[in-house]
Amino acid sequence: MNLPVAQATPSGTRVFWLLFPFALGYGVSYFFRNVNAVAGPVLAAEFGLGPGGLGFLTSAYFLAFSVAQVPLGVALDRFGPAKVNALMLLTAATGAVIFGCATSPALLGLGRALIGLGAGAALMSTMSAVHLWVVPARRATSIGLVMVIGGVGALVASTPAQMLIDAFGWRNVFFVLAGLASAASALVWLTRSAVTPAAQEQSLGQLLQGVVHIFGTRYFWTIVPAVRLMLGTMLAFQSLWAATWMRDVAGMHDRIAIGNVLVAFNLGMTAAFLLAGALGDWLARHGVPVARTLTAYCVIALLAQGWLMIAPTTLPHLAWGLYSFGANALVLAFSVLARHFPPALTGRVTTALNLLGFGTAFLLQWGIGGVLNLWPVVEGRYDAAGYYSAWLVLFGGQGLALLWLLAETRPAKSAAVGG
Repeated sequence: MNLPVAQATPSGTRVFWLLFPFALGYGVSYFFRNVNAVAGPVLAAEFGLGPGGLGFLTSAYFLAFSVAQVPLGVALDRFGPAKVNALMLLTAATGAVIFGCATSPALLGLGRALIGLGAGAALMSTMSAVHLWVVPARRATSIGLVMVIGGVGALVASTPAQMLIDAFGWRNVFFVLAGLASAASALVWLTRSAVTPAAQEQSLGQLLQGVVHIFGTRYFWTIVPAVRLMLGTMLAFQSLWAATWMRDVAGMHDRIAIGNVLVAFNLGMTAAFLLAGALGDWLARHGVPVARTLTAYCVIALLAQGWLMIAPTTLPHLAWGLYSFGANALVLAFSVLARHFPPALTGRVTTALNLLGFGTAFLLQWGIGGVLNLWPVVEGRYDAAGYYSAWLVLFGGQGLALLWLLAETRPAKSAAVGG
């Protein structure tokens, strides 16, 4: 079953079956990431958590996820995506069991952190596998299709998750998730011999030098600020604060109705995964630099955020869906950056970008909870002024980051870096 790295071009059918276990693991990880958006109010009531405590608990996923990224990137390039992802999915399963058995906020935090640590490899291992198994011309499309399959997990984490929690309890939902993560781990392990890791012969020192090289590259810092701040803001809302915003600012009191808006949010994400890479490749073939396509997605995300702040009750399904599409389409940045580095650095490039993105999401999700704490909590609801104060600051920061991206990728510079 071994494939030489130089070939790395199995048939379309074989690629699908090689990547499907990774997609399943990614779907489970996305459910883990977003389920607190619907489980949060139940957890807050049962464990007496305020907005700051709930924000920190949920963002513990992002903190552990971020901490894992640099060693994860080294491991992916050294040992290959299958072995690393299989081990990490078992870690997530262990975290889910601890979370489901928790009797205190501390145990909840430990479980959530282990889930984040284990889920940290789901998407990055998928991207590493795609770059090992798929020819360059089909990589963006392949990543998009895998993410669509995996994105089903995000859809299930909205209204269906709310219905499951209401019917069976949040603890049982997490026990089932632990079983799914374990199953995905076993399936991923079966693909471990499909290809030789690109940096298998490199020493630890060489692997770490590659990390330093990535962080010292100007083009990396051209792309990162806007992409990661916008994705980090979106993740902070998607996995927690969007649901409470709908309840406290938009005046939506039916949890199923809120779940339905989250379905629209996740459909926008799925559409982005399906279209962003293919559209970027198509525009590039017609003379539009990929960096310019990224800026267009940034603009869409900013406009949608403005819509949500100015008119939160006007067509919320469309507004949240559009916001999700623009922000999630920025996953195109992974392919953009990977093209500027050799294949042996693929795992470290993608995890370096992910480190900054999920580190940002951790700080923002926790920070929004801290801002909400500055206003009184009335009958379990947070003050609208707190939401607006936090989101306006984030909106301004994203605007400045977009200006940086535009300045650094203007035509002259784009030509110099192949942008």
